[in-house]
Amino acid sequence: MENDYKRVQSKEALIALLNSLAQQDTDNWENMSTQDYLQALAAWLESSDAFYDNAKISISHSPSWQLFADAMQAATIYE
Repeated sequence: MENDYKRVQSKEALIALLNSLAQQDTDNWENMSTQDYLQALAAWLESSDAFYDNAKISISHSPSWQLFADAMQAATIYE
């Protein structure tokens, strides 16, 4: 990851991170369209174990991915 890697340990920290990402200049992103971003998100999640192993980052495999999934889905219609 070329961006600053930020550890998130709470719902509030995740919200702050997402708000921070929303403020970034997407012209500097590799995946500027929503479709490209979501495809990259899926691909990264598929290979995330390798990222954590290579970076020697210990991460629990018990976070609530459902919360993340619900948030991503709700974001498509929430104003």
